[in-house]
Amino acid sequence: MNATELIQHLLVYHPDSPLLFNSHEFLFLAIVVMSVYAAIYRNKLSRTLFLLVFSLFFYYKTSGLFVLLLFGTLTGVYFITRWMNRCHGCGRKWWLAATVTLVLGILGYFKYANFFGENISHLLHLDFHRLDIFLPVGISFYSFQLLSYAIDVYRRQLDDERNFLDYAFYITFFPQLVAGPIVRAKDFLPQLKKPIKVKRTEVEKGFFLIMIGLVKKSILADYLAQYNDLVFGNPMAYTGGETLVAIYSYAIQIYCDFSGYTDMAIGMGKIMGFNLGINFNKPYQSTSLSDFWHRWHISLSSWLRDYLYIPLGGNRKGKFRTYLNLMITMLLGGLWHGANWKFIFWGGMHGLGLVLDKLWRKLTRRRLEGNPVCRVLGWLFTLHFVVALWVFFRADDFATAWLMIQHVFTDFNWEVFPVFYETRRLLVWLLLAAIVLHAIPSSRFSKLEQAYIQTPFLVKAIAFILLIQCILQIQSDDVQPFIYFQF
Repeated sequence: MNATELIQHLLVYHPDSPLLFNSHEFLFLAIVVMSVYAAIYRNKLSRTLFLLVFSLFFYYKTSGLFVLLLFGTLTGVYFITRWMNRCHGCGRKWWLAATVTLVLGILGYFKYANFFGENISHLLHLDFHRLDIFLPVGISFYSFQLLSYAIDVYRRQLDDERNFLDYAFYITFFPQLVAGPIVRAKDFLPQLKKPIKVKRTEVEKGFFLIMIGLVKKSILADYLAQYNDLVFGNPMAYTGGETLVAIYSYAIQIYCDFSGYTDMAIGMGKIMGFNLGINFNKPYQSTSLSDFWHRWHISLSSWLRDYLYIPLGGNRKGKFRTYLNLMITMLLGGLWHGANWKFIFWGGMHGLGLVLDKLWRKLTRRRLEGNPVCRVLGWLFTLHFVVALWVFFRADDFATAWLMIQHVFTDFNWEVFPVFYETRRLLVWLLLAAIVLHAIPSSRFSKLEQAYIQTPFLVKAIAFILLIQCILQIQSDDVQPFIYFQF
């Protein structure tokens, strides 16, 4: 490939190979962007324009001309919220309704038109021909950011942003644009008003997070995915023991894949002087389902709490309404993940689990929470409840999910594991490495981060080169997209 072809490849959207964080192409672009940013970041207008243009280019490289849809939607919401903030009384509600209609209307068409069309046609015994609709990457994430911005302005918890460049930059900031975390305007916009101070320690923390994210995604998740795809694609070709390994392995894969992405996103934000918050906090260490949802995809669970559960009434209107509100929130949270009944079932079962968790804590009056035995039992139950539901999340359909779970119990034989270890030794060791990585206490992780910061630059460079070499040795021929790009 000559220089002209290389430039053309970098600048043009390719539907068969969208730009991904873990691709060599993005690594090259990131080096260029960070180099330019280092030279201009002290000038507010320059850095805002530069990162805004690159963020839109980044989205173009992931979704093509749907960048126009993104820009058109955020522009529409910008002007509607400006008009809403000038109104008083009922007029504000109408402008908010217009914003919600615009954002959810676009999201609903691209993500749910075929789903609702198929189900309504089935109920009415009508023929339905699926619409040829391409789901724009990240539409679920930036739609929620637009909604939270508009709702916060409506509630007067946030002034409408008059500077369009700052507002557009907040919505499109490329590290978190396509797969989160879902950043609140009230947390991010104030950062744009202050001088950016790029501290050496924060830059090094950012690089550390990026390296951890690459380990999680490009080494652990992508390698585990190769085995998981085989078993989930044809479960009857494997024994119950091999299926059980795939079930546990997928739980680790989805965590490493998604938290790996957000580690890289948060790390890039730190390098540029922006704080994107935290999105995961050792979720598989949870001792209850409520605890799990305080640790898993924190930006989504807190969004659902603040903009759905609490407006529905939260826990302020009696026990029945509390439980109903939980179920509605989790059912809609499941639907957010995908236009399929299996996601609604997944969300509904988590909602039921949260209801039972609340009932149990009321019955025991939380007297057992400090008991070590109860904490271990709570951890075991929570872990396996979550892992079992991941089967429905990953499987192609309900039949496959039920088949896999039944297969574990009807065709399980301990004798398969020594043979399994001999044939898939690297898989076993990577599973153990992922478990150890997740089991590291947060305090120890901070010490590990500090040790990295104090390491000489040459050692850091060698570690990064070795990491890239490991990724090249382990990864499959094609760069694997992130799981949550689909949502």
